[in-house]
Amino acid sequence: MMTALLRLFVVCFSSALCAQYPLQHTVNSLVQDPQLTGTNWSICAIDLQTGDTLLAYNPRQALPGASITKIVSTAAALSVLGPNHRAQTQLVLEGEMQPNGIWHGNLRIVGGGDVSLGSRYFNQPGKELYFLDEWLAVLQSQGIKYITGQIIADGASFGAFSCPLGWQQVDMGNYYGCGAFGLNFFDNTLKLNFQTSAAGKPLLFKGMYPTDQHYQLRIEAVAAAISSDQTFVYGVPFEDARVIKGKLPANRSAYEVKASMPDPERLLAELLYQKLQAGGIRVDGGAFSSRFLQMGPFPADKKVIHTTYGQSLKDIVFHTNQRSINLFAEGNLLQIGYKCSGSGTYEHSLIVLDSLLAQWQIGPCRIVDGSGLSKENRMSAAQYTQLLGVQCQQSYFSSYLASLPIVGISGTVKNLCKGQAAQGKVYAKSGSITGIKAYAGYVDLPNGGRAAFALIANDYAITGAAITSKLEPVLNAMATYQAQPE
Repeated sequence: MMTALLRLFVVCFSSALCAQYPLQHTVNSLVQDPQLTGTNWSICAIDLQTGDTLLAYNPRQALPGASITKIVSTAAALSVLGPNHRAQTQLVLEGEMQPNGIWHGNLRIVGGGDVSLGSRYFNQPGKELYFLDEWLAVLQSQGIKYITGQIIADGASFGAFSCPLGWQQVDMGNYYGCGAFGLNFFDNTLKLNFQTSAAGKPLLFKGMYPTDQHYQLRIEAVAAAISSDQTFVYGVPFEDARVIKGKLPANRSAYEVKASMPDPERLLAELLYQKLQAGGIRVDGGAFSSRFLQMGPFPADKKVIHTTYGQSLKDIVFHTNQRSINLFAEGNLLQIGYKCSGSGTYEHSLIVLDSLLAQWQIGPCRIVDGSGLSKENRMSAAQYTQLLGVQCQQSYFSSYLASLPIVGISGTVKNLCKGQAAQGKVYAKSGSITGIKAYAGYVDLPNGGRAAFALIANDYAITGAAITSKLEPVLNAMATYQAQPE
């Protein structure tokens, strides 16, 4: 199959040569649509059994693909780590036990990059932070009543830089723009609660969960005669000052806006400190992130007293692609660097990714994050279909395929092609940022075969809803494709 797939890079993809086929006619009509003048396209579909090109338009044009980038990072994570991999978070005591329940030393929370700790996707509402009670019980079982040192949140193995190249300030203050750290919890999200009054009036801030005592919010947003959240929170990692701008629906007694945590590691240490104090364990040294502490070598007199295991990678990958969770995608990417080099930084993780893409014979491309939030990514439709074809040969393919939403039925494409020919026959990851719309995945063909495809549109001048409706006929045409007699 690999030889057949590599035809993508040597076949002449002239639209004229394929114009006799109804499927290619559909694509030709799309790219010639007067409303889409100026749009940059990269389109490709191949039959995975024969290697034949089913449709093509600028298939080797590398473009940003928004969230279809997630099919790259999830494939890489499954390949390097395996579907059953579980990231770990450890409680480590440094020092020595003294009489009367006194621990002379520090308590360190050592992060292994788990993105599922306290996640709303894996816990019942209101029970996301129950792991803190478990950690309290562990320390109580050790007979500890008093810690003379500090609680230290240590995510140092994943570096100090949590957001990749090309991420924007307008994104990073919001829940979908939170970075991945060595220690992550509660989806690295703060729930900001507001009350709104008449249109044009300022918002009234009612509090947040979990409470971050360092968070400083300037409110420039107002109430308006609208029905949905139109706010953005501006800020960058490790800076506590944030600004919320935009509009919320008027006359609401309670309205929740999700924002990113400035420093999840610091907040986790502080919440554990509060939990221990309330549970009768005194901590003299306070709570800190190792990021801002002047620390010497990791002490030799340490012991791991508890390990919290994250959810399985296959379950994280499922939610990553079904719900398009940026945090999970970034965590998946950083995990491969951590596994292969002991360093979960972007520098090391992208080296591993580039090596893997070379093994899969993807060809030169540019991937700078795991989620596709960066517009610096560049990958062509032909390269996406090559990657999708290679995944079919892997032992983890069932987990990979199950993670992709089904058009018209599930995930981010549940309303796409609803009641149309493609419903239930296309497995597709969607991608959408201002000026970018993309779909990539697999199509079950009428003859029992399967095709891999990618549709990428950039720089269109119509609305996102309008470009979606114009792409639906291509998906429907692929789902009903019949090979033409020679």
